[in-house]
Amino acid sequence: MDRASCTVAVDATGGDDHSPQSVVGAVRFALSLNPSLRLIVYGPPSFRDEVISAAARVPGGSTRKGALRLEFREAPESIPQDESPRAVLEGYPRAAMRLAIESVRAGEAQAVVSAGGTGPLVTLSRHILGTIGRLRPALAARMPSGPGRFALMLDLGANASCGAADLHDFARLGQAAARVALGIASPRVALLNVGTEQGKGNRLIHEARDLMRADAALSFQGYLEANRIFRGDADVIVTDGFTGNVALKAAEGVAGIFGAQGGIKRFFARLSRPEWLLPWQYNGSWLLGVRGVVVKSHGSAGVEALAVAMTEAARGAAGDLATAMERELA
Repeated sequence: MDRASCTVAVDATGGDDHSPQSVVGAVRFALSLNPSLRLIVYGPPSFRDEVISAAARVPGGSTRKGALRLEFREAPESIPQDESPRAVLEGYPRAAMRLAIESVRAGEAQAVVSAGGTGPLVTLSRHILGTIGRLRPALAARMPSGPGRFALMLDLGANASCGAADLHDFARLGQAAARVALGIASPRVALLNVGTEQGKGNRLIHEARDLMRADAALSFQGYLEANRIFRGDADVIVTDGFTGNVALKAAEGVAGIFGAQGGIKRFFARLSRPEWLLPWQYNGSWLLGVRGVVVKSHGSAGVEALAVAMTEAARGAAGDLATAMERELA
């Protein structure tokens, strides 16, 4: 493997429609987007021939030393999205998700991508890779706030039920990731709320606000309303996993309406929608707080979006995101 290349392990069994054709399309697109990317694809035997043939149809399908940029490994089991944590840990020894995460622990891959269930992915990642200190891991994604500008929002679904201390953990994780991954020296941290007045919000929000305000290491800015998520008012937006996931999917739904118009309306809808707001460009959430680069792709992601998640994983691995964050948080 070339020194500059990065290997990403892919769970090809997750998602709503990850047929061999969609996986092949995403693999080809990802390899084309990133010439230094190498993939290890875990999936059922029926995927083998179509996935392997994808590398041959990509310009530069081999590294400079002649090694193939794609390897397929059989993983006949798939973990149901709603499987219990205990069943996930005790069963499915040949599941693609488990084997892909184990390849990161073994050093064969530097990152893993899965569109499988969030619960199983978080459970296995914490168990196999371990966590940074006692911080509670959270899913974070880049939220566009203008052409070439981003904010990190977390949690987006890893933790449906949170306490104030968890939200404080998310703020620390988000600040570290914004420094390491976005290059922001002093990230502005805000807490998502139903209003900006100090009295707004429930008890959880008030307790989390007090913890963040008392933390001198955080550049805490106060509350942020959902209508300001894409305005660049904060660099790190903190919320619980339930609220964050709802907000994210609502935003994606509104953006999707522009592409669902017909006839002349479709033309004008595309004119009125900034290209930097296209949701598929930002698919892939980092699971911050684990000792490894883990990226969760949307289950409904199409070919292009799944490929973007693979390149996002490679980007995190290239910057050694997990190790850099651990140093930042030490």
